[in-house]
Amino acid sequence: MKILSLNCQKGYQTGLKGFLRRVLEEKKHDFLLLQEVDSRVIPLLQSPDYKIVRASNQETGQESYLCIVYRGSYTVRETGFKSFATMRKDPVHGFKHPCPGILWADIDIGPEVFRVASIQLHSGLDRGVRLAELKLGKDSIGGVSTKTLLAGDFNSGFPGERKKMAGILTPEFEWASENLGPTLDSRYSENVAHITNRVAALLGFLNIGVRMQIDHVFVNQMLTKTSRTKCSVLPDHVSDHSPVEIDLLR
Repeated sequence: MKILSLNCQKGYQTGLKGFLRRVLEEKKHDFLLLQEVDSRVIPLLQSPDYKIVRASNQETGQESYLCIVYRGSYTVRETGFKSFATMRKDPVHGFKHPCPGILWADIDIGPEVFRVASIQLHSGLDRGVRLAELKLGKDSIGGVSTKTLLAGDFNSGFPGERKKMAGILTPEFEWASENLGPTLDSRYSENVAHITNRVAALLGFLNIGVRMQIDHVFVNQMLTKTSRTKCSVLPDHVSDHSPVEIDLLR
């Protein structure tokens, strides 16, 4: 089984269109676990061979930016979504960030049920809210009775934050991407009104880029009993995040 995880950056990079077209045409992947999918990205995911799971976010009054694309021959048994949009008090009154949350789907593959989940945690300087979101996400999807794979953008930029997140998910989940390497290059971040983006833009102007691992993959204990997980970073420049490819090997 082959899975792709990617923060699509809301289609900001021009290379995303060709990359997604190629991925869908090649039909090598069973699932795409995507983040920051908006109205510009959804048309790029249309394919006769794949179907899409999305969710309405009641906290923001719009479609969630999380998305699961799955092989059309599979059958979705159940889906679920939990928004993190209101977990952080923003200085702009009434602002609700549409990106953070967790989307999951239980999918019949032959005689087995397989749970896949796409997650995005808050960006920015508030590490505490990310850890709280991850705890909520873990509680939302469970992880002991169904083979489960969780992947996405954890925004784990502070020293030691990745290990704290792995600790939250232990013992139910194992950190399959621990040795993956950098998945974000700040030189390609959007220059928007957010302190981390402003800093990235300034450093980029000085031809300085910060590379870090903020995209992760976790698999639960039930899945590790039957499959070995291999994670790799693809070289395609389609976002400020690199695509992460996950192989589940028997």
